[in-house]
Amino acid sequence: MLVAALLAVGRFATANDETTATDATAEIPTESASDDTETGPTEPPRDKKRDKPEKNKSAKKNTGESKAEKRRKRILRNRVQMAADGLPAAEATFRLASFNILGASHTAPGGNKKGYAGGTSRTGWALQLIRGNNVSVVGLQEYEKSQHATWSRLTGGGWGVYPGLQVGNKGVRNSISWNNAVWELVQAHTIPIPYFHGNLVPMPYIQLKHRATGRLAWFINIHNPASTRGPAQHWRDAATAKEIALMNQLQAPESPGKLGVPTFLMGDFNEKSEAFCRVTANANAQAANGGTRSPCRLPSNHGIDWIFGSTPGVTFSNYHRIDGGLVNRVSDHPLIFADVTLTGEAPYLEP
Repeated sequence: MLVAALLAVGRFATANDETTATDATAEIPTESASDDTETGPTEPPRDKKRDKPEKNKSAKKNTGESKAEKRRKRILRNRVQMAADGLPAAEATFRLASFNILGASHTAPGGNKKGYAGGTSRTGWALQLIRGNNVSVVGLQEYEKSQHATWSRLTGGGWGVYPGLQVGNKGVRNSISWNNAVWELVQAHTIPIPYFHGNLVPMPYIQLKHRATGRLAWFINIHNPASTRGPAQHWRDAATAKEIALMNQLQAPESPGKLGVPTFLMGDFNEKSEAFCRVTANANAQAANGGTRSPCRLPSNHGIDWIFGSTPGVTFSNYHRIDGGLVNRVSDHPLIFADVTLTGEAPYLEP
């Protein structure tokens, strides 16, 4: 309200100054062009000092403004500009998803998932689900090389993907994809996360700029190991610790009392309460589907796939966990997504 009032007064002050300047100019006497071209007897030389128009001493007086008043208006305009410069970016709203789309190798001949269509068909259906639910950023797990080729062909460059094949076949399996009409890529990196038997796999984290508002956000996409190839609790613990540390690093504000860049951690954690309780407690995070941090209480609609986000400055709503229909033809995991609203004076770039 204060800023709005200052802006209104500032506009009034500026308009008033412009009107006053026009009125003062109108009162300055000028010679007409017809006087210069009039014919007749030659006049004696003029006294330039006497003929020079006198300054209208009353012009300044007629503005009705003293020096103090002008100074007050100048200060007010400066305050309005400073207030405008300090305004946060407009709120940004978007839909964020995480989807383990079941690797093509699992459903190929000799794979361990019978009854599913091949990876190419399932990737097309996955993209149909993402587009049909108006998702603009998605973390993809078990996204293999052939599925990346299908995704890229079907999106035709309209969606960015990282890392894709930029860091090899291991990196492509956990990629982030975003709608280029909504987001612009600012930074892209990978972090080595322990997977089966502790083997390190590059997993992505990227910074995107929301085109309409200029707001920034970090997105981390992970897949922690299941115990299908031997006990993996130790490696899940190590992986989650690295993911929490990265989230804290990315969302850290530049100075105390400020908001950092909103940060999201999503993926297949292969854990329920362990993942939820550790991430919310140690990364100052919230889950898109609710729950409480202290004491740790799981949300009712949960599984091993999660979307976490920073607090404050991030609001989740409209959480969905779709497990049936076309989703079940794509994968043995649900599609999860939620609406996100970014608010507050977090860092941003000009849109």
